Amino acid sequence: MMNTLPTFSSPLAIDQWGYYRPTFPAALCIAALRQRIARGAVKGPVRRLLARIGTEYDVEVDGLKLRCRVNDNYTEQMALERNGHTNRIAIDVITTDLKPGDVFVDVGANCGLFAVFAARKVGPAGRVIAIEPLPAMLARLRFNVAANGFSNVTVCPTAVGAQPGEATIHVSMKQYGHASLVGTEGEELMVPVTPLHAIIESTGLQRIDALKIDIEGFEDRALMPFIRSAPRQLWPARIFMEVDHAPRWQEDCLAGLLEAGYRERWRSGSDILLALPAAGR
Repeated sequence: MMNTLPTFSSPLAIDQWGYYRPTFPAALCIAALRQRIARGAVKGPVRRLLARIGTEYDVEVDGLKLRCRVNDNYTEQMALERNGHTNRIAIDVITTDLKPGDVFVDVGANCGLFAVFAARKVGPAGRVIAIEPLPAMLARLRFNVAANGFSNVTVCPTAVGAQPGEATIHVSMKQYGHASLVGTEGEELMVPVTPLHAIIESTGLQRIDALKIDIEGFEDRALMPFIRSAPRQLWPARIFMEVDHAPRWQEDCLAGLLEAGYRERWRSGSDILLALPAAGR
């Protein structure tokens, strides 16, 4: 069932944020989930009710406008249900030190959650490069960027790999965020592949202050060729990387980065933050 606007709302086009603003029943469900009233055995029924009311909702997360789907992408679902809480630690770790005018690169940008937080931090004088290969997620990424009026975000519709060309990505229609170039399950989709060095050169960047990479086990083949080919001044000052899928790596990406001079600054069960000493850049 399509979500509808409350009767007191002014008419909006479907491509405008606010068209899918939660109705009163949906807002109650979202509030129950965000405030942890709906938990345990109650959470499932509330989630199912919310999904029956509508599959997408326009909500604010820490003052940023997002359109979130509740049935096919964990990142969006958690942004809606937990006000971004499950990703906020990660977002804070990689964006806290960003300053106006800085450069942020997001490899595997998904719906743009990290990108919009970074875009707000770096401001109009800064730049965000958001890289995402899936057409469905590209549409969501572009919408969320536009909804917040950011003109400092460049969207790159490609996967990242060692060589230019095309590759097959495996896509779970129930979890778009699990799409992987090294997976074996899900629908197969051909996507363009571009080396990170080529992307950075095409965007004219002279430095990268922070880079986040989360591409489901392909991190080594996206990042290590860049470290080997790019001049040191282009290396990211900080790298936030998912390590959940390290067994899928062809080479130990983490060991390679540490050998190149990066140092561990923070770690959780699934992610790590590396920093390059200023004198080593």
